[in-house]
Amino acid sequence: MPYPIPPYRVGIAGAGAFAAFLAGALAPLPEFQLTAVAGRTDEKRQRVLDAYRQRRSDAVAPREYQEAADLICDPDIDVVILTTPPHLHAPLGELTLTKGKHLLLEKPGALTSAALKRIAQLATKQRHAFAVNLVLRYNPLVEAVEWMLRHRLLGRVHHASLHNAAHRVASGHWFWNRELSGGIFIEHGVHFFEVGRHWFGEPEDAHGFALSEANGEQSRVWASVIHRSCTHHVQEARVPTKRAETESLHEYVPVQYYHGFTMEADAPESTKWEVHCAQGRIVLEGWIPQQLYIEGMLTAEQAERIDALLDTVPTQPAADAGEQVRAWAASRLSPNMPASDRPSVSRLPYRRTVSLVDRQGWYEAMAQARFLDFCRMIQDPNWNGMVTPDDAVADLALAEACTTSKSWHEG
Repeated sequence: MPYPIPPYRVGIAGAGAFAAFLAGALAPLPEFQLTAVAGRTDEKRQRVLDAYRQRRSDAVAPREYQEAADLICDPDIDVVILTTPPHLHAPLGELTLTKGKHLLLEKPGALTSAALKRIAQLATKQRHAFAVNLVLRYNPLVEAVEWMLRHRLLGRVHHASLHNAAHRVASGHWFWNRELSGGIFIEHGVHFFEVGRHWFGEPEDAHGFALSEANGEQSRVWASVIHRSCTHHVQEARVPTKRAETESLHEYVPVQYYHGFTMEADAPESTKWEVHCAQGRIVLEGWIPQQLYIEGMLTAEQAERIDALLDTVPTQPAADAGEQVRAWAASRLSPNMPASDRPSVSRLPYRRTVSLVDRQGWYEAMAQARFLDFCRMIQDPNWNGMVTPDDAVADLALAEACTTSKSWHEG
């Protein structure tokens, strides 16, 4: 049975740098209390504990374990956040659920979609909350773009691309061992496939490519994916006395995904989505999205709708920022496609930029939004989360399909 009353006692299994970040993000939330940490070294465990204690002065002394399995078996833990390397996600995740804990898994959740699906099915059988820590859709700019595309506020989408240039990972790190990480698309790309699926529709076809360096590491990968969107258009009935009819329009959107872990340590990383629509383009920048730029030739009605939507984006980091945008859009945007799709309608140039400052603050807010969504899953067994277990399985299945159709070798 789910635990109905917070605070929920949390154990973090895996004590790397990301676990320390999550502990710091968890600390301000009264719904949770860090009860235990598992990590192979005293130094790593201490880093996680310090991140939590700096934000939670009344914290009791959490238990410390060397082995994740020992933490999972602790009877005083309600929730396990699993932040180990990916090859351990499936076995430790299954152990967590069989021991009667709720489970929040770091992405990708498993090395294969079949293994992740088994975890989701076990969670359902055990009646425990389960989610994968996919956080990008909790960002308010990502949410705003989703509503613009859903309502065709710049017309039909014709093409999109993601370019993600990240810092190099040291040779010999488990990241490069596909038996441990699954490769870039599985370990890292699932974040962006989660966004792509919700922006453009489910994938119909996918092909992945890679460049292998002389040491065998595949530091540059890219994929071509055909997404199939379904737009519901309310049109007037042919007979005036009848009610309006709803027509489903299926459209294909080609999307290019590129990831390169090639940047030198002192060089700036960059992440950019570019979405090309019939009447303009949308550019979203930042691995933690911080800048949204829109330009096009739009009618006054389109410009007014976009401005009103973007005006709902909070200027300061907040865990409910995405929900604020979503709530406004759901209540105020009409499902009808704008009549301005017709070229005869008068249009004017439109440009607008929305920027979010405090990258770390927004990253933390997105993590907290995922935590609070997970809290709701614990309290309401009928709530599957905004990013559901089925979403995580579909994201991982797409990552598998993109790993790797064809590769080239350098050196």
